Amino acid sequence: MSDELFVVDNLTVTLPTSRGSVDVVKNVSFTVGRDETVGIVGESGSGKSMTALAVLGLLPRGARTSGSVKLDGTELLGRSDRELRSIRGNAISMVFQDPLSSLNPYYTVGLQIEEMYRTHRGGSRRAARQVAIEALDRVRIPDPERRVDHYPHQFSGGQRQRVMIAMALCCSPSLLIADEPTTALDVTVQAQILELLGELQSTTGTGMIFITHDLAVISSIAQRVLVMQSGDPVEYGTAEQVFSAPRHEYTRMLLDAVPRIDDEVAKERDTA
Repeated sequence: MSDELFVVDNLTVTLPTSRGSVDVVKNVSFTVGRDETVGIVGESGSGKSMTALAVLGLLPRGARTSGSVKLDGTELLGRSDRELRSIRGNAISMVFQDPLSSLNPYYTVGLQIEEMYRTHRGGSRRAARQVAIEALDRVRIPDPERRVDHYPHQFSGGQRQRVMIAMALCCSPSLLIADEPTTALDVTVQAQILELLGELQSTTGTGMIFITHDLAVISSIAQRVLVMQSGDPVEYGTAEQVFSAPRHEYTRMLLDAVPRIDDEVAKERDTA
């Protein structure tokens, strides 16, 4: 079995606009190995999230794609909507930035996990409920047998993100795409979510694409890094290479913007 779980080769995404067609993702290439995290980093509008939507077949109407996207050697581009629906949430799952907009406020979190599981795996509601309880327990939601019947608004922001991770992993996907999953969280909760993702990945062997604008977050979780600017892939390499010897000016600019511990200490000393 190849170590290359997911291979993107020269992916280009073109969107129609009032001024004509625009390439919002331009010849992007990267690979994700099993039990590996690849970070995609860039500012807003860099094309990083559009890359993920292209992978999942969730692009806006009229969008065109070219290149190749393969999961376990199987081409995904050009698949029908029906085929892609069977892949989304099953072989590939995604965790979005805002759980409140992703979770249905009118249904318990348990029911939403159960529906995700039964859509792809079938089985009885009783069996699916047990899967939901185990999924919540795996992401460290306290008292999962009781909390499975709670609604999204009854959870904290960090707990809602844990619920989203539980839902994403309930069908044991090969690949997890995390799109800015910690941006809306405070630093402490952010660290807890990153630690949780790392632990779950090590136990499940899931490959992960972690999308963010924050290089500091990427440095703590990714083995390889793709830097994007205005749809262009400007740098790609191991995390060590990108952080210790960046080749592109844009990467150096992003690194210069990352707060350093000694800078923060000096700031606190000056205001003390």
